Amino acid sequence: MHAAEDQISRGVARFKWPALLLAIYICCFWKLALSDQYTWLDAPDYAYQVLPWYQFQAGEWHRGHFPLWDPYLWGGQPLVGQAQPGAVYPLNWLLFLAPLRNGWIRQSYLHWYFVLIHFQGALFCYWLCRDLRRSPPAALLAAVAFGLGGFVGTNNWPAMLNGAVWAPVILLFFLRAMRGERPVSSAALSGAALGIAFLSGHHQIPIYIALAMAGAWIYYLLQDRKRLRLLLIFGLFLALTSAVQTLPAYEYGRLSLRWVGAENAVGWRDRVPYSVHQQFGFYPESILGTFIPGLFRNSDPFVGLVALTMGLFGIAGAWRDRTARLFGAIALGGLLFSLGHNSVFHGVLYAVVPMVEKARSPSMASFIFHFGLCVLIAYGIDGSEVIKTAFSKWTARGLAALSAVVATVFWGFLATKTAIDDRIGMVALCGLLLAAILIAWRKDSLSPGAARALLGVVMLLELGNVTTYSYPRSGNPNSPLKKLTEHYDIAGFLQDQSASGPVRVEIESNDLPYNFGDWYGIEHFGGYLASLTENVNGVQGTAKARRMFAVNYLIASKPYAPDQVEVFSGRSGLKVYRNPGAYPRTWIVHEAVSITGNDQVGRLLDSAAFDPRRQTFLKGQAPNLEKCAQPETATLRTHLSNRIVIEANLSCRGMVIDSDTFFPGWEASVDGKPAAVYEAYGFLRGVVAEAGRHRIELRYRPKSVYQGAVLTALGLLGTCLLAALKW
Repeated sequence: MHAAEDQISRGVARFKWPALLLAIYICCFWKLALSDQYTWLDAPDYAYQVLPWYQFQAGEWHRGHFPLWDPYLWGGQPLVGQAQPGAVYPLNWLLFLAPLRNGWIRQSYLHWYFVLIHFQGALFCYWLCRDLRRSPPAALLAAVAFGLGGFVGTNNWPAMLNGAVWAPVILLFFLRAMRGERPVSSAALSGAALGIAFLSGHHQIPIYIALAMAGAWIYYLLQDRKRLRLLLIFGLFLALTSAVQTLPAYEYGRLSLRWVGAENAVGWRDRVPYSVHQQFGFYPESILGTFIPGLFRNSDPFVGLVALTMGLFGIAGAWRDRTARLFGAIALGGLLFSLGHNSVFHGVLYAVVPMVEKARSPSMASFIFHFGLCVLIAYGIDGSEVIKTAFSKWTARGLAALSAVVATVFWGFLATKTAIDDRIGMVALCGLLLAAILIAWRKDSLSPGAARALLGVVMLLELGNVTTYSYPRSGNPNSPLKKLTEHYDIAGFLQDQSASGPVRVEIESNDLPYNFGDWYGIEHFGGYLASLTENVNGVQGTAKARRMFAVNYLIASKPYAPDQVEVFSGRSGLKVYRNPGAYPRTWIVHEAVSITGNDQVGRLLDSAAFDPRRQTFLKGQAPNLEKCAQPETATLRTHLSNRIVIEANLSCRGMVIDSDTFFPGWEASVDGKPAAVYEAYGFLRGVVAEAGRHRIELRYRPKSVYQGAVLTALGLLGTCLLAALKW
């Protein structure tokens, strides 16, 4: 009986701190979790791009399809290869599988999804600190600072957050391996955790974590070269686990252009210009933004005075602890790198280390600083001996002086009726409260437990004035989210037209800025993306190419061409125009010629002598086709995200053209027999068929995704086996 009671008591003690952490996060995110008056989604990037991506993927999951190809933007684009949609991140699948409301992804689920990402990161940080033998209260405060402050607390990009929250797990198992605690399985788990971070969708934060890990590995290898085998295991499981995302991203990256903020888009072989890194650097003045709300450039580093002070105490009091020094180095290294062009260290790594130049925003490396600091907070909270020293006394005096200066400046702005962020006053208040707590703790007027509790209160007061503070109200008439609801009547009209034939629209982006295609499930030749396949980008400005993509409707306030006919007027003021010159979705040609390179594509399309309805051109050897004049038909029967069916009746051997984007991974069959897919005109798909009636089926089966999935499964399975076995 007593043994059972002891076991229950230990279980309660084990879970009460994580439960308290969850309660803190629900309360701090009350605007999302406990209210429907606010939302994190109401910003252009999230409303115009992220939310339509999620809506499309949720719809595909509920139709029983894994979303590999997005047919609704730019004539079709690979979804997994773009990475940012987060299509292969397993925790996103839970969101996509959640019940829909009338076919739409629920905003309340998106809110809880967002809250739980932050809690996940906080819980991982708590586990890391407990694994480092930090007390539960210290680990709790470190976890609060990790999920509510700095990069994680202030960045709203789910793909970036999903990568960042795995950093504590990566370091937890890495340090176990370095301590000799089941070193093989720990090294594998550390590498697998970094691999999962790459699955999240955005490459920047995982690249910065990988840089920090490279430094940590070098540090420990210099002490013991026998750890090289553990590094190899770490690298192996990193490569395996991340493969389902990295292999498709590499394939797509080689065949696409990316807009990075430079004058021109860059390809895979092009380096992101250093001027872009300079533009998106952290800048030295942002260091003050760690405790002054709103004072930053590009990435908000705010953690507050409590976090900074306790982190400083942590490194000062635990300097002899090698792990504390490691996290101090991680924090300092992240800060120096994030400064971009203001730091020579960033320039060297940009020039020397592969892939660093792809991460164009050095300011986001402030996450590494934030992560290292949060672990040091736990050391500082537990370092009661530092509180008793003169260092603590002078720190309290410095905080009081800082508060006096901030209060004076704040009062001066108010007295002169000069606009100022009202949160600046909270800096003075929190500085005075923190100074008082340190003085009382030092003089034993407060017990350590009471002091830690009060530190937590002041920390939450500081972070609550930044994280969630600026969430806009739901229903704002000028909000980006509202734009998503303004064109439902236009979407309904176009969906009605699809009953008589396929619909593909082009849209005046200034009138309708969001990804209309993904949001409403209507094919849109256009879209709000960070990258685009080169073959489409090369012709997307050509009128003839747009007709060949079967763009049969325009949504705009006025027509582009005199032959466009108005067929519908929406309540928003936008109109729908029919394009009489649009090509059918599929047609047949009987003449194919070879070209040597992409530079000939535009010239041939512009040639008056070239008729795409009769002829095509291809890079490499062209297939032999037969010419005939008898009537022929080609009809699109099925058009799903990953599958297309065409019924064709040919008079002689010809090529059936499908007016969707060509990309590797599409496979064809004619009457059930495998057939080649040609890159017709340099950007569309073509399949050769003999005379007679045929059923042509095209399926998207990308080897990069399938092979990557096998490798990822092997990596996860191997990790689980190593974790289960004693090695």
